[in-house]
Amino acid sequence: MNTVEQVKTSINGLSASDQTDVLLYVLRLKYHAIVQEIRDSAAAEGDIPPGESLEQLSYDELLERLQLLEGIREGLSTAGDEPLVSHEEVKKRFESWRKK
Repeated sequence: MNTVEQVKTSINGLSASDQTDVLLYVLRLKYHAIVQEIRDSAAAEGDIPPGESLEQLSYDELLERLQLLEGIREGLSTAGDEPLVSHEEVKKRFESWRKK
């Protein structure tokens, strides 16, 4: 069960407006936690753009950004496990795929 599902099951008695507020709050906390985790594991903190006001983002925008951040986090965690491919090699592979 993911974080959103856990929160949804624990806030059943609240009004719809309060449920939305709680979900947005939890998503913002998760967003900040993932950004911090990525910053901690990244080679240089300057590689990650500075934070923005999450209060202005909708529920769907927050979920979309969380999915992106979770993908980045997963990529960073597995980067040491697999051999890295140079940018030039990726370009060659892309061009050979594109010609097919």
